[in-house]
Amino acid sequence: MKNFAELSAYGLLAFTLSICLIPLMKIVAEKCKLVDVPNARKVHYKAIPLIGGLAIGVIVALLAGLSSLEDLRELLPIIITSYVMLLVGTLDDKTDIRAIYKLGIQICVSVIIASSGVRITSLYGLFGIYQIGVYAQYIITVLVIAAAVNAFNLIDGIDGLAGSVAGVGFILLLAIAGIEQNYGLMKLVILFIGGIAAFLRYNFSKKNKIFLGNSGSLFLGYFLVSIGIYITRFDNPSSGMPYGMFFLLCVFTIPVIDSVRVYADRILRGGSPFRADKSHIHHYLLQLGISHKKITLLFVIMNIFIFTLHYHFFENYSVYTFFISLIAFIAIFKCIKTLNVFVVWKSKIKEIENNAHS
Repeated sequence: MKNFAELSAYGLLAFTLSICLIPLMKIVAEKCKLVDVPNARKVHYKAIPLIGGLAIGVIVALLAGLSSLEDLRELLPIIITSYVMLLVGTLDDKTDIRAIYKLGIQICVSVIIASSGVRITSLYGLFGIYQIGVYAQYIITVLVIAAAVNAFNLIDGIDGLAGSVAGVGFILLLAIAGIEQNYGLMKLVILFIGGIAAFLRYNFSKKNKIFLGNSGSLFLGYFLVSIGIYITRFDNPSSGMPYGMFFLLCVFTIPVIDSVRVYADRILRGGSPFRADKSHIHHYLLQLGISHKKITLLFVIMNIFIFTLHYHFFENYSVYTFFISLIAFIAIFKCIKTLNVFVVWKSKIKEIENNAHS
């Protein structure tokens, strides 16, 4: 009960301080032109401050530093490199760094993390493979981090989506840390949850809106995937629940599948996989006239569905549950795209009828 009260106090403090800090950061961001200017791809109509990730990062660093979380020393490589990604994202928000340079930085940071011992050491029976060699560990870890971070960055396209997906991820991480009785990690995670809750309060606001920014999506996505890989160090592939791999699949299955689909679609159309467009699943849902809040709620429900799917099948099918999720996602996406085509066709028919009567 004492631990619960202390954790609640940490979360409430992070939320309250973030609520107070964000308006001040908003003023500074507007003066420094750290804003998202509307264009043809955007769904907003005025410049919005890109400070959500910075606010979360500042509050987590401040409160974690003041609380002297000695038992988190082992996580220092992850924490430090996460803030490197926060800095890179902030520079990207301000100056628009080329995608290839960002990818290069992500690879370098991933190699550092793998060198610190935070890397994937097993495939958990995928294709009949369990333990893998050291070189393969480095390669797979770098690929997983780069894929997950970019996938998470790409879903940050509408109000609340990336923040809510991250929030669900941190809540799941809090539960896993509780099961593992890692109280230090629980305190750190609750700070993230408090900061994300405050961000969402402003992100959904009409008058005082802020965006997460690339700083936030890179920061949160990188921390979540890295901490998931860290947890795999304590997994036993042959017995018990491998929480690390379970966590990674639950949090990143939907973003990764959607990003792979988008990249493949861009390449098949003869374009660059890194050229931004409106082909993500949330764009198709927007075209159906669904609001930002409802789309975010739909993604949260999909995440809960993925969690339930993995929870029930993971013990027997391990990472093969990813392919089950892939089939489910493709079926859902095909339904959405079919509805989208129908809506576009209907609007064109209506337009032709209006022109005929005029």
